[in-house]
Amino acid sequence: MPGGTMSRAQALEILGLDASADERSIREAHRRLILANHPDRGGSTFLAAQINQAKEVLLSTP
Repeated sequence: MPGGTMSRAQALEILGLDASADERSIREAHRRLILANHPDRGGSTFLAAQINQAKEVLLSTP
């Protein structure tokens, strides 16, 4: 990922989902993780960015 594009498999791993995850599952996992890891709540900006990117990758690929 550093310097490259996140793969679907990496995105699934970051959000803790399996390949059968639907849009609702993706959004729920993203929300849960971003609330726990948001920089405004003491979380890491890097981790929050990875969580956001993972959601975008999964929602933009079929």
